[in-house]
Amino acid sequence: MASSNPGRGAIQYATPSREDYNKLSDEQKTRVSEAFDLFDSNKDSYLSYEEFRFVLRALGFELPKAQTFDLLIRHGQKPPSWTHDQDCPPIYRLFSLPVVQAIAGTLIRQRDPREELRRAFRLFDVDGKGMITQDDLRRVSKQVGNNIPDADIIAMVEEFDASGKGGVDEDEFLRLMMSKK
Repeated sequence: MASSNPGRGAIQYATPSREDYNKLSDEQKTRVSEAFDLFDSNKDSYLSYEEFRFVLRALGFELPKAQTFDLLIRHGQKPPSWTHDQDCPPIYRLFSLPVVQAIAGTLIRQRDPREELRRAFRLFDVDGKGMITQDDLRRVSKQVGNNIPDADIIAMVEEFDASGKGGVDEDEFLRLMMSKK
């Protein structure tokens, strides 16, 4: 823990634990680092509060401003160039890569896998019709540059559409994806 101004009621800047981050898969760690690099707009190895919020959104977290501001208060650090004797106001504080990794690691490890799958379902079901249809699979397949043959798309939907309604509903999707874990 670093003190910005010892002895005068100084704000304590706590470095969050990296325990959760260390338990992430290599792929998850890479995603966190890539998001940091992408939003470190001036390439100074620090993120401003707004850049930090963009990183969290890129990683799939829509935290309320009050929660991200609390993270800034607790874990934001004085800029290396801060020369003032007094405490650094929150608006000027920054997040380093190790701090972002620790915070993101905790958030990722706390995720509810069912909620993550529901979010993935909504990426397919952009119209909100309550099911993933053959058209949804074709669209996503093209978007990611993996043109799946039509016969395969038809077979996938037919195999997992338990009730024969022409698409895979959210419950079927959750069962399918949870069985793969």
